[in-house]
This record gives sequence, C-alpha cells and structure tokens, in this order.
Amino acid sequence: MKKIYISITLLVLTLTNLNAYSSQIKTAHAIGIFHQNGNGENIQHLRKTKDDYNGTCFSKIVVFGRLNNIMPDVKIGNSKGNFIKSIPIYNKQKIKIAQEMTFKHYKVTKGYMEVRVNNKLYDSKVFIK
Repeated sequence: MKKIYISITLLVLTLTNLNAYSSQIKTAHAIGIFHQNGNGENIQHLRKTKDDYNGTCFSKIVVFGRLNNIMPDVKIGNSKGNFIKSIPIYNKQKIKIAQEMTFKHYKVTKGYMEVRVNNKLYDSKVFIK
C-alpha cells in the first residue's frame, strides 16, 4: 500500500513539473515590420531599419513557449500595437512550440520596437525610423 502512495505522489509531482515547464515563455523576438501595402523587411539581425515606417504599419513577432491567454505588448516608440492574428508554429513531431503574431500600429514615429510579455522585456534592439 505504501508503494502505491509513493507511486501516485511521484506521478503527481512529475505531471505538475511538466505542466509548469510547458506554461513558461522561453523567449519572444521581433521578426518583421511592414508597410500597409505589404512591403517590409526582416528585422531579426538589424539594429536600425532601412525604410521609414511613419504612420500606419504592421509588425510580426514570434513567442516561443505557451502564452496561456496572455497577450504580448508590442510598441514602436509611443505607438502600441493592436493584435491582428496569430499563427501556430509546429516542430517535426507536430508539437506546437511557438506563436507568430501580427500587430497593427497607428501613428508610428521613430523609436525602438519593444516586445513585452507580462511586463518582462524580451526584445528591444531594433530602432524603427
């Protein structure tokens, strides 16, 4: 009987740890910025954009891990992004590993693009002209 209790306790602890691990956000990155007409650029390895994105534009980010009904905050300067859509990303074993999210920004002026989840800053290295 004692072995059954120990087995159940170990099983519960293992499942709890796996669930806690899967609910964490590993990282979030800004990957692209686009004009309204669809022209844009990949900003993964840039410090400053080539084009000017004043006015209205779209940004794409990728978040690795589980969001669990949490919406990331994406800002370009003082312009906060409005969520448009999300696309899941799967690995070869068809396990969901990330989300690609698109945001629309209005009245954009120059500034750094910031990606925050639960007020934790994950990416802010790209300066948007």
